[in-house]
Amino acid sequence: MTSNQENFLNLIKTEKVCVMIAPSFVIDFEYPAIVSMIKKLGVSMVTELTFGAKITNVHYTEYIQDHPDQKYYIASPCPMIVSIIKAQYKELIKYLVPVCSPMGCQAKILNKIYPDYKIVFISPCRAKQTIEAKEYKDIIAETLTFKELKELFDQYGIKENDFENSDEKFDSIIESTTKIYPISGGLAKSAGLSNFIKEEEILIDDGIIKVKNILNEIKNGTTKYRFFDLLNCNGGCIGGADLNNKALTNDEKKSKILNYKQQMEKIIHDYKNHSHDVEDVDFSRKF
Repeated sequence: MTSNQENFLNLIKTEKVCVMIAPSFVIDFEYPAIVSMIKKLGVSMVTELTFGAKITNVHYTEYIQDHPDQKYYIASPCPMIVSIIKAQYKELIKYLVPVCSPMGCQAKILNKIYPDYKIVFISPCRAKQTIEAKEYKDIIAETLTFKELKELFDQYGIKENDFENSDEKFDSIIESTTKIYPISGGLAKSAGLSNFIKEEEILIDDGIIKVKNILNEIKNGTTKYRFFDLLNCNGGCIGGADLNNKALTNDEKKSKILNYKQQMEKIIHDYKNHSHDVEDVDFSRKF
């Protein structure tokens, strides 16, 4: 058992825990069964990261409008991209968009609305766990990967088939547009950035080799693009290192994401809109 799993289990024994899960969960788990399965472990609330992603998008568009003369904009949700730039391309740090990732935005929102809950983040990304979560150590109590979550389900005999008739819902706003975030280009497309930057000036790409070539072009001033939506893993977050269903092709993973988005657009959930509750929250980020 990992230290993250041990800390998580200790948390749910003594605290009210709110889980926020990345929308790429549909590659490994079914909705709504996953909500019941996580609560079976002893979690009080389960939220999806899509509202945090919506807030990220809102502040990205505001930043671009407020800084129209900035030469380049580099999206900053991927911790590996940020880490590479900090370590190898320091001259490009000034181009990182200084806005919290969906993980950071959602954590700040939950901390504001539910201050008596401990927040746990679950995703397929080890870098979120080992790098970025440390930025939010005051509000994110623990992180797990999908692999670690499945191991806990297996250990406690929690099976998806037992919850196939579950009518549980996420304890959060359902934001359909940002469910495409795990797919390469999900940020740029869901935020509608082509309304603020010419479409031919937006570059979407993924994979470390291609990303480094792009960063070199930015460094050398030889690129024709201005906004860079870059992700470290092949295909985007759907290529996360700690997914369980690694045998699926990226096309199959992408299909799962898009089918889930379509499925949820047909379902009406009665959620309280918390947008007004977070107007005074600072979603800026320093690099």
